[in-house]
Amino acid sequence: MVTHPISAFSGFSGRRARFEHDIADTATARELVVRLLRQAREEGLHDAPGLKQRLLQAGVDLDMPRLADARRFLDSDTPLDAKAVETGLTPDISRLILQVLDGDLAIRNFPVFKNRIANIYAHTEAAAGGAVASYIPELAKQDPNAFGLAVCSIDGQRMAMGQADTPFCLQSVVKPLNYALALALNGERYVHHHVGREPSGQGFNELALNRDNRPHNPMINSGAIMCSAMIRPGHPVDERFEMLMRFWNSAAGGQVCSFDEAVYRSEQATAERNFALTRLMDSHGVFPEGSQPERALDLYFRSCAISLDCRALSVVAATLANGGVCPLTGHRIAEPVAIRNTLSLMLTCGMYDFSGEFAFVVGLPAKSGVSGGLMLVVPGVCGIGLWSPPLDRLGNTVRGLEFSRRLVEAFPFHIFAGTTAGPA
Repeated sequence: MVTHPISAFSGFSGRRARFEHDIADTATARELVVRLLRQAREEGLHDAPGLKQRLLQAGVDLDMPRLADARRFLDSDTPLDAKAVETGLTPDISRLILQVLDGDLAIRNFPVFKNRIANIYAHTEAAAGGAVASYIPELAKQDPNAFGLAVCSIDGQRMAMGQADTPFCLQSVVKPLNYALALALNGERYVHHHVGREPSGQGFNELALNRDNRPHNPMINSGAIMCSAMIRPGHPVDERFEMLMRFWNSAAGGQVCSFDEAVYRSEQATAERNFALTRLMDSHGVFPEGSQPERALDLYFRSCAISLDCRALSVVAATLANGGVCPLTGHRIAEPVAIRNTLSLMLTCGMYDFSGEFAFVVGLPAKSGVSGGLMLVVPGVCGIGLWSPPLDRLGNTVRGLEFSRRLVEAFPFHIFAGTTAGPA
């Protein structure tokens, strides 16, 4: 018998995303309360402060929207009894607390996990080399020493370090969610009639199309422009961008995304290759009927200038890790098949023309951007947001690559790690 290392490893409960009502526990609200009280008594917990402390020890974010209705109860001195729990906690939160008490969270031993991530962060911080992107003048102003990192599990366990609260513009990190939104609006068949799904093997802004004169995939510039053309093409660009921002806000659990006007203008003024790519695709007549290529390009520029911090980006990544359900709100942002397709393309195409090497060594869906951002997804476990501006020659964050390598050395997160497990 082969034991999957994630379930065998003491820190994790396994690669199982949690959906709105898909948790195996189908107990009624009353049964949940009985089980919660029994487990709490066994652990010596007798009041609301005891439950709150256990949630904090497990790394659960007490400020997440899912806990809004329970916060008054958790902040009180209320003794634990059936009536108080039924009144103060929704079934969703009762299940979450029962997972905490049962040790059934995605990250079981959060303090140990946090310490190991902190060690990896410290080693990664010393990584040298790379240069801040300069071809977009506003990006050249970034601090090369900036380094932020945040983690969010599919159960809302969170940690952050460094400059995790400093907003940065996403650049190409927007591409996975822009693709997911295009899928949600148009369906897989329509989207992939206009954009391929194979790695290009070339630079992200290369003036090249596939054999059908279409973009190779949605994770390079030409494919992202094409996906922008499929986001409500008949509406004004302002409305389309507002919809895109709402989608990002939902994926981030309601945390505010902003728009960097200076980056948008700077990119517009220096994007000759993106203009050329748009003209190339238009010359082959591959844009969807009714779309206007120049407006699609403008929407793409605007999306690249969306800004948020590592903490919010880790929630977006955790939403993808959780099959499209945001861990902080419990709301679904996209159907599972759209998330599966998005993660597949992140794995094969998300790291520019380093994607094959990254899939081989790290084996996780990821997307990088030339601002130094990196969104890393551990399916069924957590999402990671990272920002460090110095880039290697292929446009990937140097510290992000080093962190990713060290992460899969420390934890069995590689997507094929289970195939190498020894006999039980």
